[in-house]
Amino acid sequence: MIERIALATLAVLSMLGIWLAPWAAVARQTGARSAVILLPGRFIDFTGRTDPLLIPGLTVVMILCLIALLVILLASFLKEKWRTLGWLLAGVVLLVTTVTSLNTVQQKVRQAKLDIVQTLIKEELAAPGNRTDVTALSDVLARTSERSIELSILEARQAGFTIRRLAYDNPGSGLAAFLTFITGLLASFFGLGFFSKIKTFLNRIVRVIAVPAVSIMLSLIVAAVVILLLQPTGIGGDFVISSPFVRLVGRLEILWRAYLTLFSDSLGTLSGFAESLKFATPLILTGLAVAFGFQAGLFNIGAPGQMVLGAVFAMLAGLYMPGPRFVVVPVAILSAALGGGLWGAIPGWLKARFGANEVINTILLNYVAASILLFSLSSSLAFASAALRILQFLGILALIIVILGLIPPLRLRVAKAPRLVFAVIGVIALVGMVVVGLPRSGDGTVVLNMPFKAPGSEPKSYPLQETAHMAQLPALLGVAGEGEAVVILNLALVWALLAFGVALWLLPKLIARLKNRWQNLAASALVAAAVYALAAILGQAQVETLLSPTKLNTSFIIAILAAICVYYFLWRTKWGYELRAVGVSPKAAEYGGANIARNTILTMTISGALAGLTACHYVLGGALEEYSLRQALPTNDGFDGIAVALLGGNTPLGVVLAAFLFGVLKNGGTILNVTFTGLTRDVVSMILALVVLFIAARGFLPEAITNPLKRKLASDPKPTGEDS
Repeated sequence: MIERIALATLAVLSMLGIWLAPWAAVARQTGARSAVILLPGRFIDFTGRTDPLLIPGLTVVMILCLIALLVILLASFLKEKWRTLGWLLAGVVLLVTTVTSLNTVQQKVRQAKLDIVQTLIKEELAAPGNRTDVTALSDVLARTSERSIELSILEARQAGFTIRRLAYDNPGSGLAAFLTFITGLLASFFGLGFFSKIKTFLNRIVRVIAVPAVSIMLSLIVAAVVILLLQPTGIGGDFVISSPFVRLVGRLEILWRAYLTLFSDSLGTLSGFAESLKFATPLILTGLAVAFGFQAGLFNIGAPGQMVLGAVFAMLAGLYMPGPRFVVVPVAILSAALGGGLWGAIPGWLKARFGANEVINTILLNYVAASILLFSLSSSLAFASAALRILQFLGILALIIVILGLIPPLRLRVAKAPRLVFAVIGVIALVGMVVVGLPRSGDGTVVLNMPFKAPGSEPKSYPLQETAHMAQLPALLGVAGEGEAVVILNLALVWALLAFGVALWLLPKLIARLKNRWQNLAASALVAAAVYALAAILGQAQVETLLSPTKLNTSFIIAILAAICVYYFLWRTKWGYELRAVGVSPKAAEYGGANIARNTILTMTISGALAGLTACHYVLGGALEEYSLRQALPTNDGFDGIAVALLGGNTPLGVVLAAFLFGVLKNGGTILNVTFTGLTRDVVSMILALVVLFIAARGFLPEAITNPLKRKLASDPKPTGEDS
């Protein structure tokens, strides 16, 4: 019933969008000005200086889309077999028509931009400037038809000729095309239920993604109201909004372009995709940290503090660990995990030993960690002599306690009366601090500087030694320097790897004979080989791509490996099963033999270690402008990890996908306030907050979808002979 309502609603909205909303844009400029095309070929130029482009076949596109949408709408009222068949056929027609039409628009725009670039280069060659390399620019002109516009502009700039702005800049799809594409995609997806072997698999996917998908959609709808209120319609030149219809088209274009800005650069370019992964990398680790705690019934809100301790430990290892790179880098990575793990183990031990609430303890430890970072990187630390004596006394007392704790008979006596022992230690500490802190003759101010603190007032450490550096993406692709560069990518291999993963998961569900693991691997390898061959034929084996500077580094691989390890530990080991059992029902798990105290400490330690691994990105990976520890460590990623874990359903795969979504939005937010005068990154923060809000509300979906037991009861047929 829900898919019927959803598709019928989308079909109606798409039919309205085809008439009222832009189908595509041939130019999008800063200041939110656009030149758009509406079906069946209407042109509205909000920029005031863009010449219309003649796009063939738009009338046929409109007719085919309306017919397919009408079929989807009517099929929603038919019986299941005819309904799914109608959805499948109409969905395929919508997808093919929309993609073909947008591809035609892109080709026309590219040809128009190519003509402009060639004309400008010819004019420059006719009267070259002093800085122009005529031979190199002539070579650029000869290859413009074979290369992308962006690469031609870059090479022309390297030859001494700069092309400032093109008339048809930043073309793309419109809201109407997006609605028809989404409608076609969902219709094809639900239409696959026509095949009985796939139907159960589709229902399982819907149940998994229903809440996050609906939550994201609701957050975007609410954010749309804010965007329309804040951002006026951008116009340029002598253009005048002459009618309510034109005003409506302008508002719809503003709304769609705002969302397109959030997603297009991150998903449409290599540099934007790399920046999204850069933002997502620490969120994967903090999301895994929070999700791991949730699986054991613990709420680890101390990821910010664990990030700090992991960064401090990684910095110390990166500065002082001797040896070659293959020794120093692993040691620094383990040090980051050790620092975070120790900071997570403290509230875990307090919870296990005294029942102290881990939420309160982790929040308070966040402040302690922030103070440690501030203390470590401050310039000219001034202490009173009495304060230093107190610190020395406390250090000696702590060392004595540790030594005494290693003696088994004393440890057993402490276990019998822990509160009394802690009270005695507290009294000794207080009395000792008072005694050693009494004023003495000759007391004065003592100035200290940490040996790893860089000179100057800036709160940062010395740069790490070269052997502790984790490689960044440009270096991995053979790019030297900080500027833009052209790289050659084998995208066919990427598509083949994705196809292998999908086939490995999907084929056993579709083909009953592939129950053997080796048969499944062989079949998946054949699928991957076929995809690679097809992609290579289409020219995807060597793709020239423009790469802008990025701080994405190999810590992303560590984050993915951490997600795999967490999955294996939780769902493929007896310790993971025991830990999840404790999270579901501690008393039942304890009755079954689980050690609650041990699991609590283990969970918080591993959770803290995962958060500490963010130092691989920020310190060892150089994401903080350089390879060093800075006070500007973005510990807010620790709190964002809570939202990532909730959106990802506390599963490793869900956390990775949710972190990537957050990375896409964060990267898009950096571009949003450049393009729009009335919008800032706060819009992104609002969207992310709304996603969490709607996740908590389960997307306002009925209990038959969100409750596994209700789904089971609804899907199981009644026993034969049972009364209705």
